[in-house]
Amino acid sequence: MGAITLRRTLNEKLLEGGGHIGYGVRPSARGRGVASWALAEVLGRARARGMDRVLVTCGDGNVASARTIERNGGVLEDVRDTWLGRARRYWITLGPAGAR
Repeated sequence: MGAITLRRTLNEKLLEGGGHIGYGVRPSARGRGVASWALAEVLGRARARGMDRVLVTCGDGNVASARTIERNGGVLEDVRDTWLGRARRYWITLGPAGAR
């Protein structure tokens, strides 16, 4: 149905436009909450690994992805031109391990 990746560290390129978490959902599976579920699961794993906040980005015109990130606690830092194109950059603060 899709894929999601958690990166523990960021190089300059990922800090600009890729983030700690990247995900994609195939078109036939969109609109079913798959991305929201997967992002919530990976946030729990990031928290369990001791990460205190993560960067998640999406294309500026990707309203569905922006909504998914915001529903999972994403706070918009900025919108900027990146190597991936114009991107919305969100930070999600994670609570202590065991919290959800």
